[in-house]
Order: sequence, then C-alpha cells, then structure tokens
Amino acid sequence: MTISRIAGWAAFAALGAALAPPIDPWVDAPPRAVPLGLASGVMLFALLARRRITLAAVASLPLAGVAARSLVLTVRAAYEEAVWRGLVLGLLAAPLGRVCALVTSTLLFAGSHLRLQGRRAAIHVATGAVFGLAYVVTGRLTAAIAAHAAYNVLVGIGRMTRSHMSVLATSGAVTGVIPSRWAPSRRPSRTTRRSTVPSPTVARLEAVSKSFGRVRALESVDLELREGEILGLLGRNGAGKSTALSLLLGLRRPDSGRAVLYGRDPRDPVARRHIGVVLQEISLPPVLRVAELLDLVRAHFRHAVPRDELLERFDLAEAGRRQIGALSGGEQRRLALAAAVAGRPAALFLDEPSAAIDVRGRQVLWDELSAFVAGGGAVLLTTHQLEEAERHATRVALIARGRVAGEGGVGELRARVGRTRVSLRAESLPPLPVSASISSTLDRHVIHVDDAEAFVATLVRSGIPYHDLEVTRPTLEDAFLELTEADR
Repeated sequence: MTISRIAGWAAFAALGAALAPPIDPWVDAPPRAVPLGLASGVMLFALLARRRITLAAVASLPLAGVAARSLVLTVRAAYEEAVWRGLVLGLLAAPLGRVCALVTSTLLFAGSHLRLQGRRAAIHVATGAVFGLAYVVTGRLTAAIAAHAAYNVLVGIGRMTRSHMSVLATSGAVTGVIPSRWAPSRRPSRTTRRSTVPSPTVARLEAVSKSFGRVRALESVDLELREGEILGLLGRNGAGKSTALSLLLGLRRPDSGRAVLYGRDPRDPVARRHIGVVLQEISLPPVLRVAELLDLVRAHFRHAVPRDELLERFDLAEAGRRQIGALSGGEQRRLALAAAVAGRPAALFLDEPSAAIDVRGRQVLWDELSAFVAGGGAVLLTTHQLEEAERHATRVALIARGRVAGEGGVGELRARVGRTRVSLRAESLPPLPVSASISSTLDRHVIHVDDAEAFVATLVRSGIPYHDLEVTRPTLEDAFLELTEADR
C-alpha cells in the first residue's frame, strides 16, 4: 500500500462527500451521527464475526502496525462510502425514494464484488445495508463512514491476531525465555518475565481421535511434550504424524479428546505466543529477499534475534541479498527455521525439518536444536530419518495406523524389541531357536535372536564353515519395524 494510493483515496472521498446530495435526516441530531455510525459498525462486527477478539490477543500486536492498518482501512472506508452512499445512494434517493435507493445501492455494492459467493456475498449485502441505513437515518455521510471504518478496523485486527503468531503460514516464532544465546539481550517485558517458569508439560493430546471422511487418522492418541526434550514422532507415510502436529498447533480440531498447548486451547493466540513452527510444506514469498523476510518476521517481536546472527547461525550469510525464489530447497528450509526461531520461542514444532537439507545443513540444524534443548527448550519433530532420531531424540513415539505403537527413550524401545541382529555368510545354518527370525539371500543370512551369544556358540559347535560374522544390537529401526508391524 503506497502513500500516493492512500492520498488518492482520501482525495476522492473528500470530493465525493462534497458532491453528495444531502438527505434530510430522520433523526435531527447531526452531532450524534458519528457515534451512531461507530456503534452500528461495532454491533455489526459482533453479529457477523465468527471468532471473538480478546484483549490479550490485541495486546500482543505491534502498536505501530495496528495504527497503520487502521488508518488505511479508515481511508478506504471513506472512499467506498463516498462512492456507494454519497454518490450512488444520494443520487438515487430523489427519483426512487429513500427505501428503493437504499435497496438498489446495497445490491449494487454487493454485486461489485463479483468473486464473492455464499456467506461472504451475504456479508456484503448486510454491511452495505447497515452503512446505507446509517446514512439515510442520520442524513450524514460521516455516519456511514464511521460505521464502515469501525467494522473494517475490527475485521483487520481480527485477521492480525490470527496470523500474528504464525507469520507467512509456514513459520511462526514468539517470545519465550531461553538461556544463553536464545535469551533476550535487553530487559524482558512483563509477559516474558511471567514465562520464565512455564509448566513442565508444554503440549499434550488427551485421548484424541480425528477422522477425514472415512479415513481414521488418529485413534485415542495420548501424547505429551515436555520441557528440555526432543520428542520424535516416527511413522510411515499416512500414519498420523502430521495430523497430530496440526492438532497440537490448533490448525485442526480433534473430533474427540482434547489438545492442550501451554495449558490452553492451541487456537488461543496466548498459547501460541511461546512457539516456533516449520511445517512440511514451505510457501515463502519468492520475490522477497532473505534478509527482508527475516526483518519482516523480526518486526513482530520485541526481543527478536538480530538478523545477522540468524544468517550466520543458519549458514545463510551469503544468501542474505538473494530472492527466496532463487534458493535451493535446503536453503529455503534453513530460512524457514531461522524465521521460526527469530522471536526466541520456548518450544519448536517441526514437520520433517531435515527434508531436502544436505549434510552440512543437517549438522547446522542439529547443533541449533541441541543448544535450544540444552537451554530448557522443547522440540517436537516428525521425521523419517530413523538414524537421526536415534542419535538426537530424547524420546520417541512410534505411530502406526493412527495409534501410538510404542513410546519412550530409544534404549527403552530397543529393549522392547529385545533381539540382536546376527549376519554372516555360510552354506547352511545350525538349528535356530523357535523365537528367531531369518532373512536369507544366497549364502548371506540375517538372523534376529534373543540370545546372540548362545546362537554363536551353537554355530561354532556345529562345525559349519562361516565368515563375515557381525553381531549388532537392536536399533531404533528394528524397534520401529517390529512394533509398527505388530500394530497391524
């Protein structure tokens, strides 16, 4: 939105107001025109709004941004009222009468928005009727402008509160308190001081079920993310990992059960004030430069991480002046991660964070997450990289067919599998224990046994020639395969 365009609107609105034919007021109280218009706009918003605006949500918005947006919306309201009520309704009032002029101008106003259908079209009919009625009843165009401006400003603030904590739809980061380099470099605000001792439980799902048509994505799932841990959600494609993540973020509602984020409904902006998010599908504006995007995100937070520090930490220093559309997939994902931590969040929710990232990028990612968790942060991530989860996750949850098939530390899950992998080359094998499983290709055999020492001893006593013997303890992949297969 340019200054010249705003000035043009304002000039046209003033011209329209000057040329608008006067309407004899039904209420002979011109000084009340603006208050009556403001009241009608506020009541109209209260009737049509699907979501309420809380004072806490408004308080979290940057004051300068709210003021600038309100000014633009007010000027635009004056421009539209000068056209539709001042000129159209005013000109039609004499030949058609007030009522017919009001109906005709309202339908023309709604019809001018040809792309709107259904509820949105009905809303334009309702708003046009109320704005026109304010003009007809008071006889003052200022009443219609006040009603239109009040309604537009409230709608604009509502949209800002819904999008403020998840900037650009793919990443969001909000002020939290994390020691060391994650901490604010200046005196923290009151909100920040209150969050220094948050609940040990960051987020949880309680007996949650979710379906999409006939597909049952989650079935009675209990899950908990705690401070100071990396919780890895593992599962095959379609197992329900991303659905669980979207419920914890308030992007979807559970059919039954409850999702909780910092003790609140995840859709509450106050709850999301403490988190940073990177979803699997990244959709960053391609024409913005890397530094511009980071500055845009940082502008939402009082104690944001300096831009140059973000560029350095995520290995993007050389890409700062490049357009996002020219970045590789891995660079875009690192940029999304940088944006997610720009506001110093207390928890991170990452959907496939290492996808499309090269070896160097993965090292940067895990270094950052390790430092974040060491400072008391919490991380929930979904991944197909079992080796990475085994190396870095504090706790893992295996999801299969919408259910939690296993949960706990990596060592705990390996212990649940309990069998050791023995591989060797031999023409034949001695008798195997009943509980053993075997996979053979020509003379290469892979056997999973409960007691590897006893099996090797039996092999030696049998006298069968063998070579390339390897004994490997159970891995997270073994646990994943066995536990998820058992859940089928």
